[in-house]
Amino acid sequence: MTSKEQTIDEESSAQGPKPGHDAAGRRSTIYNLFILALILFSWVIMAGVLLGPHPDEVVWRVDFFVCVILFADFCRNLWRAPSRADYFFKGGGWLDLLGSVPAVPGFPLTSLLHLARLNQVLRIARHLRGKDREDVLEETRREPARTALLTITIAALVLVTIASLLILWLEQDAPRAQIQNGADAFWWAVVTVTSVGYGDYVPVTLAGRILAIVIMTFGIGVFAVLTSFVAAKIVGLQSEQDTMIETIREENDAIRAELAEVKELLQQQREDWRSSVASTAGSEAGIGSLPGLENEREGPPVLADEG
Repeated sequence: MTSKEQTIDEESSAQGPKPGHDAAGRRSTIYNLFILALILFSWVIMAGVLLGPHPDEVVWRVDFFVCVILFADFCRNLWRAPSRADYFFKGGGWLDLLGSVPAVPGFPLTSLLHLARLNQVLRIARHLRGKDREDVLEETRREPARTALLTITIAALVLVTIASLLILWLEQDAPRAQIQNGADAFWWAVVTVTSVGYGDYVPVTLAGRILAIVIMTFGIGVFAVLTSFVAAKIVGLQSEQDTMIETIREENDAIRAELAEVKELLQQQREDWRSSVASTAGSEAGIGSLPGLENEREGPPVLADEG
């Protein structure tokens, strides 16, 4: 390899991956942190699947929901990539797709596919390397509704998982217990967080009811955040439209002012031109009326012959 080729390779390495390859570089820092937290949480779930003697149905269901979010993220990256082929083959998109495949119940080793998510973790870490704390805080201040939404989403997922496991541990051996398996526990946790409360499964122990109060309180906060996010989006769109209209009006006023100045300048030039023409015509008329001017135009006088 020549020295010129080595220099080009070093410059390419210093610049990092090409824009068509780097999906993390095209996303906001807050969203990258959300995906990073989701992947780390999924690895905890993967450890539960592999190390647990009998992985509960709660773990499989949570893993499925995480994979749905990661698959949607893969589709988003593929859609927004400048070159979809470069992203899929050179940017590790195929690893993102492989990492979004859920583990198959009854086959715990299929959860090892989640290790493919390491590619995305490395991409996000490379993107965050150029960010400092002030940059991240500034972005959170610019988009408070989005930050709150992503934070609440990951927090709700973690809470549903913990609540499902806890309520199952507290209720399954209690007398007259209605929640006796992981499917019932997961359903109860989701229904309680969303503040629906069908009442088909209710805790019968004191600890279970205290847990239900905590989850219902958190669920109210979740819907408050969702409502504020939607409201902020609507207000933001209206504000953008108002700003655009105001900008157009200001530009129209500026154009009208410029046209008025041009019109006034043309009028002034027309008046100056008329004055110049009139002055020139008057000067020529005055010169033509001078005595002897006609004789000069006829040429010098002819002298008579002597003799």
